[in-house]
Amino acid sequence: METPKAVSIQVPIHALKKGIMIIRKQFPQVYQLEHSANGRYWQVCARSKRWGLNERKCFRRQDEALDYARSIAANIEKHGKQPTIPPEKLKAAITYDELAAKLSPHGKTPEDAVAHYLTHLASDLLRKSKPFLRDLVDQWKRFKDEDKTLSQRTVVEIRSYARFIRTTWGELKPDDLKRNDIDVLLKRKKIRNITRRKYLLYVRMFFSWVKDEGHILQNPTDGIFYKSGDYNGEFYSPAVTKQILQYVMEHEPDLIGYYALLTFAGLRPTEGARVKWEDYIFKTNELYVRKGKTNARYITLPAVAAEWMKFHRDRTKSEDPFVPLRSLGNRERRVRAALGPGKWVQDGLRHGFGTYYKSKIKDISAVADFMGNSPDVVKRHYARTVPEDDCRSFWALSPQAVMGDNPTKIDS
Repeated sequence: METPKAVSIQVPIHALKKGIMIIRKQFPQVYQLEHSANGRYWQVCARSKRWGLNERKCFRRQDEALDYARSIAANIEKHGKQPTIPPEKLKAAITYDELAAKLSPHGKTPEDAVAHYLTHLASDLLRKSKPFLRDLVDQWKRFKDEDKTLSQRTVVEIRSYARFIRTTWGELKPDDLKRNDIDVLLKRKKIRNITRRKYLLYVRMFFSWVKDEGHILQNPTDGIFYKSGDYNGEFYSPAVTKQILQYVMEHEPDLIGYYALLTFAGLRPTEGARVKWEDYIFKTNELYVRKGKTNARYITLPAVAAEWMKFHRDRTKSEDPFVPLRSLGNRERRVRAALGPGKWVQDGLRHGFGTYYKSKIKDISAVADFMGNSPDVVKRHYARTVPEDDCRSFWALSPQAVMGDNPTKIDS
């Protein structure tokens, strides 16, 4: 039988003194009472040291009160005296039942809730013990500074992107930054996708290091990808290329071999800076390009590039290196400044070689192998066709042709 629902009625002491009638005399007793404001109600009184009970409930209907009293009597007859439950334990039991009722729609128990909360506390404690990203990015930068296999250009770029990471996310903990946060921020930057990919490269490199150090379980940049898009690399005309070489010959003569390889072999600046005399075989015109951004490779220099290598060798002391690396960055900046504001093209010499070489040999795969690129990159960056007279003028820029005018500066 379902236990009738009790109602809570506030009964002043003076009201109990009037109109009290005993409806059930045996234990537990049932009384009929009159309340001055709420009217008639029935009270079940189950207070007995003998049976270990201390309960009193009120009902709006007499039959409900009698049914509840009978259920108590039946329980006593079946089980005897009820154990005395301390008030604090009774309160705890009631609280447990209330929690269980709230969790049951979700298929969980109070024990599940406690386990989840303890896990949360442990995770929060672990998070608080982790360093801020500002501290980690400083450690990463120092780690990269000590890596002697990196080129100076890469080290400079790492320092630049480390400042970006520190400024943007320095106050966060490693687990705070999510993939969407990085993706949205980089997409909002008003830059070309090729630059956006560069940002992603170094941000991904940093968080890969953070993961290796055990501060995160997953790199937040995983899954982020930006299409390179259609991009034709900007490059110099044969006339401007000639002016650059003339300036180097006039003001930075010991760098002419370096600039000749950037111009007529399409080497990246980092690749050109690693070239040593022993990497080149004059009899076969074969150059060993050391491993850097891409794997190492052997290339056979075009005739004009071979002329420049001989020109540079003849004017370099036997004990001097192919490229003097001291202050190379500052000297390159002087060459760029000589062109005039806004005239220097990033990787313009390499892009020029790729474009002119593709127009000359008309073999995209061969150009890709020579430059250490994929055919897809060559198609995207060097797709344009240059006029035949421009192509001939470029490949005719031998040392003798460049020295002919003996200029003192680059025309703007």
